[in-house]
Amino acid sequence: MRVPGLKRRPSLSRIISQKALLKNMKTKQVATILMSLLLALLLYCPGAQADQRSYHDDNNRAVQMLNQGKHKDAIELLKQLSEKLPQNEVIRKNLQNAYLSAGIALSQKKDYQALASLMLEAQEFDGKNRLFRVMSGLALFRLNKYDEAEVNLQIARSMGEPDAQVLFMLGKIFYATDRMHDAFEVLGSARMLDSGNKAIEDMYKKVQRELAVEQDMKKEYGRHFTITFEGNANDLLGSDVLNALEDIYSHLGSLMDYYPEQQTPVILYSRKQFKDITHSPDWSGGLYDGKIRLPIGGIETVGKRVKQLLTHEYMHVILRDIAGANIPCWLNEGLAQLSEYEQEDRKMVLFEKARRHNKLLKLAALEGSFKNYSGMHAMLAYEQSYSFVRFLRDEYDWYRLQKLVFALGDGLTISEAIDRAFGEFGVNYKSLEKRWLESF
Repeated sequence: MRVPGLKRRPSLSRIISQKALLKNMKTKQVATILMSLLLALLLYCPGAQADQRSYHDDNNRAVQMLNQGKHKDAIELLKQLSEKLPQNEVIRKNLQNAYLSAGIALSQKKDYQALASLMLEAQEFDGKNRLFRVMSGLALFRLNKYDEAEVNLQIARSMGEPDAQVLFMLGKIFYATDRMHDAFEVLGSARMLDSGNKAIEDMYKKVQRELAVEQDMKKEYGRHFTITFEGNANDLLGSDVLNALEDIYSHLGSLMDYYPEQQTPVILYSRKQFKDITHSPDWSGGLYDGKIRLPIGGIETVGKRVKQLLTHEYMHVILRDIAGANIPCWLNEGLAQLSEYEQEDRKMVLFEKARRHNKLLKLAALEGSFKNYSGMHAMLAYEQSYSFVRFLRDEYDWYRLQKLVFALGDGLTISEAIDRAFGEFGVNYKSLEKRWLESF
């Protein structure tokens, strides 16, 4: 209903374009601006005549709730109003905006599970809203649900003019699922639409660089893995590696009680190719960055050492899936080595020397990446991480390590996660480190 004397309420698209929202959705500053605009739209909502004042008052209450961060309460109130007045376009638009502002808040908190659920509800309310589809795609991508993310983004792609950010996200999905040519195509289109976007340009060049190396390689597909490798005299190499990986999938899955649904790409490079693609330090024996990359190209058989390397890197797959980036490097690398050397003890030459001379590193210093360490320093960091995590397994068993990782996946700090996993034994982060040092 339009009140005489008032101008028509400006639409959301006239205040901020979809392109601007998608492009800057991740930044706090723009998200805050967008939130303010959405709230302004709600406040500007025209009041009704006397017989409709109650909905106007309830709408203002919803605005106050959003100002207070009570997104769920605001949405519920607006849903009730929408049910009472289903033809009222003002209420419908305000509810759309409330879903978007709540979604932005969840995105800022990186609560992607809640964001995915909220956007599913939002789509049930309005299945034609492009931004709901895009935010669903973002959430599902972050949850590694690539198939569902792609469905939402492809629908969003079909709902309007070509958008660089939608294409960029699709490119990242294609890349993660090892569809390199598809990734190259959509990233090229995104690059043309937004030529100044550094993230798009960097991703485009990354795919281009990897395609140049991998396009002549053989590729085989298994249930949970794909493998890309140089063709050689052994026609069974691909299937042998896939079989080994499936055994590792089952074994580590039982240790960590976690079985990823998505396929994991595995690429076997020569040492030079590995260096050119990953820019890893010379001491690196492998890398997991969403794909398992190993500098073992040219192998003829899947021997013990190859299985160990595959096991090490696949543990990283599980840990990233569960905890994301919220895991200290000593635990990430310690668990990977523990699985790698499960059947034998690892040599600890540098560790023993540092321990005898009282030159071990503090665990707190090993929480960040080892990538920038020199060769000897990096090897000590790896050996020390292995020693501490092996101590935790021997003293408290695999279940406690599993519980520790899942606590980190819930967003706890390492100190808080240790309290949850080991607290019943009367220990904390500091006292565990002390007990480990005293165990020698």
